[in-house]
Amino acid sequence: MRGIWQSGWLQLALSLVLVPAILIVVFFYAPFLVKAVGYPFLLIPSTLGIVERATPADVLVLPTSSYSAVFYIAHPGRYVVYADDTFRRHGREGLDVRETALAPGREWLRIEDVETGEIIPARRVRRGIRPYDEIVARGRPMYTFEALHPGRYRAVYLYHPPAYVAILPDHVTGQEHKLVALMGIQVVALLAYPTWRRFRRWRSRRMERRRKREEAERVWEKIRRERRL
Repeated sequence: MRGIWQSGWLQLALSLVLVPAILIVVFFYAPFLVKAVGYPFLLIPSTLGIVERATPADVLVLPTSSYSAVFYIAHPGRYVVYADDTFRRHGREGLDVRETALAPGREWLRIEDVETGEIIPARRVRRGIRPYDEIVARGRPMYTFEALHPGRYRAVYLYHPPAYVAILPDHVTGQEHKLVALMGIQVVALLAYPTWRRFRRWRSRRMERRRKREEAERVWEKIRRERRL
């Protein structure tokens, strides 16, 4: 059995299958994988109330079958728009076209107040996905905006909208350094014990080598003295 697994042809076949499969998974699920890495490190701080995190109930998924979507915000505050990078062409339902609508300078979304018709300033999130982004929403943050009062708002798609658009409270903007620090502290805490164990083993082996070297030197010194006599 061991000889079969050591076969060069089998290893080549597995490489031809596994490597493309891994690349496909990373390509299509990269945002989720990145957020999944950071999720365990933010679970304890959010449970203790040190940071706020969105819940599935906070996620408002908007329809993308037309050029606009009306949604209701119950509480004023800062909100963030999450979207994936799959864009759908209008009039061609079911066909997802991967285009670079996320290119700098190409704005595809506008937020309006339904009651007043006022355009709500929306700031483009120009960074990529981060481990501290919300895992309860697909994709990555695209825009942030401030809802000054409860009421109905309209999302107007200026370009082919993504297949997935969601709005949720923004607990990340302005808290990036705090989130990174909390994650870093936990990483250090996790690595502290195995690092200490490794250091102890390294120091023990070093002391053992020194002891053996000193013992060997004493033996050789004794032999040299006996030869002089």
